[in-house]
Amino acid sequence: MIRRALSCAAAAALTALAPAALADRIAVLPARGGTDAAARSAAEADVERALAALGHTPVPDGAVAAALKGVADGVADTADELRAVSAQTGADWVLAGTVEPAVTTARIELTAYLASTGRVESVAREVDRDRSAQQTQEMLALLLRPEGVGIGELPWERPAGAPSAPPPPPAGETVVVPPVPAAPAAPPADEVLMAYPLGPERVWPAYAGGRKFAVSASLGTAVAAARLPGASGSAASLVGAARVAYALGDRGVEVFAGGGGNLAGPFAGWIEGGARLMLTPSLAPHDGAWRAFPLHVGPALHLGAFFRSGAGVAGPGGATYRGDLDVRPVLGASLDVALALGPSVQLEAQLGNLRWVPAGDGSLLLLGATLGAGARF
Repeated sequence: MIRRALSCAAAAALTALAPAALADRIAVLPARGGTDAAARSAAEADVERALAALGHTPVPDGAVAAALKGVADGVADTADELRAVSAQTGADWVLAGTVEPAVTTARIELTAYLASTGRVESVAREVDRDRSAQQTQEMLALLLRPEGVGIGELPWERPAGAPSAPPPPPAGETVVVPPVPAAPAAPPADEVLMAYPLGPERVWPAYAGGRKFAVSASLGTAVAAARLPGASGSAASLVGAARVAYALGDRGVEVFAGGGGNLAGPFAGWIEGGARLMLTPSLAPHDGAWRAFPLHVGPALHLGAFFRSGAGVAGPGGATYRGDLDVRPVLGASLDVALALGPSVQLEAQLGNLRWVPAGDGSLLLLGATLGAGARF
């Protein structure tokens, strides 16, 4: 009876200590890979939250940084270097990660060193950005186990409804762990194969093709849908315009400045600045790469000044004299379309060309369209 009571007490004590045994000390090394610091920071935050959810205790960052000073190149990526970090920080595990971000996913590879056995194992996975915290926790739950990753398919590689992996082998049995298969490579985020009419080329981003500056000129027509009081003559005009532009970032945002005027019709002109967002509807992954046809379309907003001659004044002998120049603000919008023939040459069209000119005694509303060409460099 006494022996049975002692056995029950020991079992109860082990059960009570089980959660504490999971609370291993983990030395988390700074994430590496790619050029996107924000992606690395996001991955480190996901790891931190996952370790907390799994009941592990991270080693303070200061202690990890001090341990890395003893590594020759400052990067612990060999078993001996991981062992040294573990010894200096007193960590049960040393965890290293690399991040290779893509457009909507990121390839995460986590490597864990177990101090008690000297074992080094890795798992890799293509992580969805909107589910990165959950999927990172699934990776760590598998990796940070005394029995290790095991053999066979990883849980997230198993088709839905497939049977679970076999249980880990008994303690003491030698198991050869095959290398973890690399996740399918995502299309590189800094390259797209554009099917230019003048010949396909690999560029980035899709719209500007790496050539941020642009100049263009265009011709078109405009008609006054609403006219100022006292206006006379034709409401239609032939217009010409020119602009310079600069593409910001990789999302198709472009700012511009320019001006134009009526080449035929009522005397008028404008100077303006603005911005537009040029999207590439055909951009999509195909055979491990991004591909697109170079047709870009998007909205544009304009703000500037509109000037026209003042009302005519009748003089002696019936002569009419043009009044002073009338300058007013102008607010405009258009739907811009660009067809790139190559990275340096594109055709452009502005559709709608809405320009609203407010005035104290009314307003002028212009509608039209232009067609032109531009060069990028």
